[in-house]
Amino acid sequence: MKYDIQVQDHAARPALVIKGKIKIEQAGEAIGGNIGAVGGYLEKAGLQPAGAPFTRTYQFADGVLDCESGFPLAQAAKSQGKFVATELPKATVAKTVHVGDQATSEKAYEAIHAWMEANGKQPAGAPWEVYVADDQMEIYFPIR
Repeated sequence: MKYDIQVQDHAARPALVIKGKIKIEQAGEAIGGNIGAVGGYLEKAGLQPAGAPFTRTYQFADGVLDCESGFPLAQAAKSQGKFVATELPKATVAKTVHVGDQATSEKAYEAIHAWMEANGKQPAGAPWEVYVADDQMEIYFPIR
């Protein structure tokens, strides 16, 4: 798949997530469960998501993702137990779209890294993926 990389300015957005460390072979189920739990909490709390669910990955090492999954919000919420208030950052991002199975999304990250190298850009924070459909995600990678 050919990946079209676009540079965009991303506005800061409050979010509510569940953070954790997840073994890569359990990622799909764990991330789906966390997103479902955050969605259920938002519904009970009378809060509306302000977009599709996302996962932001802080580190991937030794087969373990250190990540957070949840929803962006129109207004900031307070942390409550395992539900953590956070923010997607104001940042210049390299964005691309991956269509297909989640297991092959690493190809999109490889394309962004190759684009950064070719264009003299550096990572400037943790990337996140937004799940716009079952087989489609947008990937946002902060750059400088």
